[in-house]
Amino acid sequence: MEPKTVLLLLAIIALLAGSYTVYASIKNKHKDYSHRKLKHRIIQNVLGVDGARVFYGFLGIGLIIFGFFILFQFYVKPNLGNEYNNKTDQFTLVSKTINTGDYTMTSSTTSTLKQLETTLRVTGEEKLEDYVSADFSNNYLNQIPEIVWKMKNLKRMDFTYNNITDIDLSQLSKMDSLTTIILSNNPITTAKIETLKANTNLEIIH
Repeated sequence: MEPKTVLLLLAIIALLAGSYTVYASIKNKHKDYSHRKLKHRIIQNVLGVDGARVFYGFLGIGLIIFGFFILFQFYVKPNLGNEYNNKTDQFTLVSKTINTGDYTMTSSTTSTLKQLETTLRVTGEEKLEDYVSADFSNNYLNQIPEIVWKMKNLKRMDFTYNNITDIDLSQLSKMDSLTTIILSNNPITTAKIETLKANTNLEIIH
């Protein structure tokens, strides 16, 4: 079962349980000792009848809030605009480490796809071979940008919090330097992840 399906079921259970608990509190369904479990008797003995009703009321409200939180966080928020989910069209590229003996230097640049394309018109696509890490987390990507496949020396790619549902295995197999790809919080299925793992030697974090 997919993680998002499990979260959806959890949210539904929380909403149903919370709604019933609030209803039971309002109707004082716990007043009949003959049908009450030990834990309910303890709560009522400690808090009293009215205190128990308030306790169950707040418990139900908490469950309802929890259920709505899950639905919003995993099903609504990813589809909202940038002002709600902190997504961006920027990404960070890290270049190769330069060792001179006296010091070690690693440079990084933050850009957008349009800005990078403009830069490459001046520097040439050879510049792409300088990059060893690409961080595209919190973007709006539905697929891995074509320009990424030209970064032949990438060792690590991070696509956390995107909308990627599939990856071109033929392109991925050509990334000889790549060791790690992070796909956490993407709607790509577990079956597709397993296929990628079976056909590559990559560490795939999902």
